[in-house]
Amino acid sequence: MDWISHFNQAISYIEKNLDKEIDYEEVVRISVCPMGLFQRFFVLAAGYTLTEYIRRRKLTLALMDLCNTNEKIIDIAVKYGYETSDAFGVAFKRLYRVTPTKARQSCGDGLRQYDRIYLTLTINYIKGDKEMVLLNVDNYRYYDPLFEGARIILTYLGEKLTPEYMLGISGSVFKIAGGCPSRPTCVYDQWTSDFIRKLGYDITELPCTDESGSDKGKQMITGVKEHISKGKPALVWHAFTNAEWDVVCGYDEEAKQFIGRGTYLGTDDYHREAYERAVKCDIAPAFGAILVHEKRNPFLAREAELASLKAAVSHAKAKLIPGEETGEGIAFYKRWADEYDHANKERGVADAYCYEAYTSLRKAAVVYLRELGFKYGGEILENLQYAALCFEKEVGLLVSARPYLSWDSPWGVDEERSKKTAPILWEAAESYEKGIDYIEKALSCFEQ
Repeated sequence: MDWISHFNQAISYIEKNLDKEIDYEEVVRISVCPMGLFQRFFVLAAGYTLTEYIRRRKLTLALMDLCNTNEKIIDIAVKYGYETSDAFGVAFKRLYRVTPTKARQSCGDGLRQYDRIYLTLTINYIKGDKEMVLLNVDNYRYYDPLFEGARIILTYLGEKLTPEYMLGISGSVFKIAGGCPSRPTCVYDQWTSDFIRKLGYDITELPCTDESGSDKGKQMITGVKEHISKGKPALVWHAFTNAEWDVVCGYDEEAKQFIGRGTYLGTDDYHREAYERAVKCDIAPAFGAILVHEKRNPFLAREAELASLKAAVSHAKAKLIPGEETGEGIAFYKRWADEYDHANKERGVADAYCYEAYTSLRKAAVVYLRELGFKYGGEILENLQYAALCFEKEVGLLVSARPYLSWDSPWGVDEERSKKTAPILWEAAESYEKGIDYIEKALSCFEQ
């Protein structure tokens, strides 16, 4: 469509002149559109005014100059159209909630950069009299029951962080636990709602029951439908999968169904289940729903990154409790290998579920550690690179165990299978332990 092309060409002109005076008559000429109509189109496309867009983009470029150059603050202020450093400081603090000086000192850590916009024609949802379905919602990229659904929703809402990074700061990528099928949903550093808040977003939690035990299921269902009608997917516990957070991105009022995705359902096309399924969860508590709203607060990246690495080490060094079937960390990993080293080891639900989750998530750990390493450099980079290599080796070993431990492997006792599985798990546990050792070394470099 020519008008979309003209619109984007006009934005390109504005982008090229953010450090100069913008000629709005030139915007009219390029866009072939009166200025008033262009501004109305812009608000419809971006959700805020053209003036606000230009302000955010100028201050984003100013932030980059503060972090990447030695220019004086007054020179940066004048460059982007501010007559004094005080006027620049007021505008900068209004957007970023910190002064230009503090932003420079922290290298912009946790401060959002506002990107250039492009206008495209995309169908975002289908709405009928009794049905609403949001389109273009990302699939589950990793087998994670607690945080990947949140990651999908945050990405849909415009979050720019990578999937691996978001799962990395959640802490799930470093976990290893077992002895019970529920371990991937029971062993965590933070609950899902806290993770979303950590990234700066406001949320509303809609439980299925209140503190007195009164039924709130209908209110939860209504709240989820209203949220979707506003163009935002919702997290709903046990909507499609078994006792996991699922992404609900549509509803069918006539069939009384939620529509969406889960870790192992809705991977090719959206899945459907009755509203009541989420309310009547009998495998675990019926937690209800989490509705994600606007981003209100800055994300403290360094703090979250350090917390994830420290939690990884703490988790890995957890002690086994005598008499308990469940366990976590290196001690559990070695016990898991030892169990297959003995006769009559049965491949059960706990083995398969934990295997699927942790094999998938460790792949994300490899990417996350490399991302952090390149961010910080020096000895931190060196140690996190070695840690990533150890986890990469662990992933390869776990993948080789798929015929013996996955959902598709035979159930029950199989001594020949155990003979093949035990040495793989022993070596995988050793690689995991070495990876944790390197993370611990990297942490000591942060403190220097």
